[in-house]
Amino acid sequence: AGYEGKKMSRALGAMKLAARIGALSRPRAGGVVERHASAKVAGIRVRWLCDEAEAPPLAGTQTHANLKSAFVAESMAALRFEYYAQKADAEGQLEAAQTLRAAAKSAEQQAFGHMEFLEYVGDPATDTPVGDTEENLRGAAAGEEDEAQRIYPEWANVAYDEAQPDAGQWFETLAMTSKRNAGSLSAALAVVTAKE
Repeated sequence: AGYEGKKMSRALGAMKLAARIGALSRPRAGGVVERHASAKVAGIRVRWLCDEAEAPPLAGTQTHANLKSAFVAESMAALRFEYYAQKADAEGQLEAAQTLRAAAKSAEQQAFGHMEFLEYVGDPATDTPVGDTEENLRGAAAGEEDEAQRIYPEWANVAYDEAQPDAGQWFETLAMTSKRNAGSLSAALAVVTAKE
């Protein structure tokens, strides 16, 4: 009980500190903002609702653009660091691999934090609504379909035009993979909608 009591005491202290330095505002529908504070103490994530107030909409602001850019940057960092960790593993650099994986996990968590803001104004890649599973599957399928039908074929053509056939073939492979993903997501969507 002593250890748990200390953790809770630290959490309460962190709540008081966060309240002094300002809470995290999270936009909600209609411009209403839920103000949350958050702290991680002794490995425990603590969040609490502070109050509600009117706030200008996030959509279309520079902050919205910054959150989208930050989401992309942190998502890429997480994947890059994991890739580097795999290379470190292959080289027998296990401590380096562990450090890279920790950095990848941190970048992933930061990307999730950005997404928590962005979900109220739309998916950062497709600008489709983020909501329940049906909406999310619909948005994910649309994004994969766009990659399959437009994005990767265009990039493959550019690669071939620039005498980069390996990259062109890679983009064509990704177009086929995205087409399969779109089909799987659409099938999952059909299952979800059939249950309603």
